[in-house]
Amino acid sequence: MFRAYEDGNLLTQHFSVVHSQDAKRAFHYLMGWASTLPDYECLPGRHGHIRDFRFMRGSDWDFAFIPNKAWLLFYFRAPSLRPPKFAKAEVLARFPAAKETSSGEITIRIESLDDAVELARFIDR
Repeated sequence: MFRAYEDGNLLTQHFSVVHSQDAKRAFHYLMGWASTLPDYECLPGRHGHIRDFRFMRGSDWDFAFIPNKAWLLFYFRAPSLRPPKFAKAEVLARFPAAKETSSGEITIRIESLDDAVELARFIDR
């Protein structure tokens, strides 16, 4: 579900960063999917100058994505990688193009609606 946030234009600003039609479709899909997640509060945010969309489970910030011109950079953040369901090996095996960051998080480029659907199915399983 969506959490209320102070800046009502923030989500629109995030979307305006995306130029690729395929990435825009992925953005729309992830917004709809996020609104149905009962265990998560989802909201747009900023981390310094970086725009992000956050998936919060209680005080844990499990997932996020950063909009870019041609893709969304999705993060499996540290709290989400603790349960076996999202063990690093599992995520990396399912998404071979995924990369591990220096802080131990995993990033995946979401470039299309198909990418977004595949990611959501993996998380929902």
